[in-house]
Amino acid sequence: MRNILLSNDDGIKSRGLWNLKEFFEGSRENYRVFIVAPDRERSAAGHSISLHDPIRLKEVEKERVYAVDGTPVDAVHMALLGVIRQPIDIVITGINNGLNLGTDVFYSGTVSAAFHAVSHGVPAIAVSIDNNGERIHYETAAIYAGKVVREFQLEGADDWTILNINVPNLPPEEVRGVEITRLGRRRYNDNIIEREDPKKNKYYWIKGELETPVPEEGTDVKAICENKVSITPLHWDITDHRIVSELRSRGFHKLL
Repeated sequence: MRNILLSNDDGIKSRGLWNLKEFFEGSRENYRVFIVAPDRERSAAGHSISLHDPIRLKEVEKERVYAVDGTPVDAVHMALLGVIRQPIDIVITGINNGLNLGTDVFYSGTVSAAFHAVSHGVPAIAVSIDNNGERIHYETAAIYAGKVVREFQLEGADDWTILNINVPNLPPEEVRGVEITRLGRRRYNDNIIEREDPKKNKYYWIKGELETPVPEEGTDVKAICENKVSITPLHWDITDHRIVSELRSRGFHKLL
């Protein structure tokens, strides 16, 4: 029996989270499913972790499902440090309500929670689905998550790699295939909206609209535009190794 931990950044009541739970519990494979997730939406929390405030835990289903009043990373951290007493074989974060493509991965609590799992030595995948449309086909994302989990023993991948999976919002029969991709570019036109409260104190909202440039071939953005599932391997090490030797040759290591 394989023990699966589910978490997310959309919160414990997210439909995507419970669709994953139902899918794996109803699978013919032998899975035991646990959930530790934030008690409310914590989208774009990135890899933030609570160091200066206590984290409260609520048991939703006895010894199986828990809500925490912290971040997505807090949820995975607590689960793997002992809230879940069974050894976890794989962590799945999602199904996120909205895509996590390109530079979105640096802000995403969904992706960061998966990365936190691999920092504990536990394999992890992050799963997101496009949320354009009247109905969100979470079942499609769950099916592809199941396919990936069955094949997840990657030859040549080390313990610091996650798979970031993005799924078009379509019924399973309308998906046009699967692409193994690299990160594309997602740019937002951000601006600050200024407001004033009844006591004349100013406060601000950050608002951004997604640009729609022509997507590059081979990227996750392009795959989704073609109604394909994108699977992007991501590595914890974000060092730009191409530039290391250049900086050395230019004497940057002698600056002190």
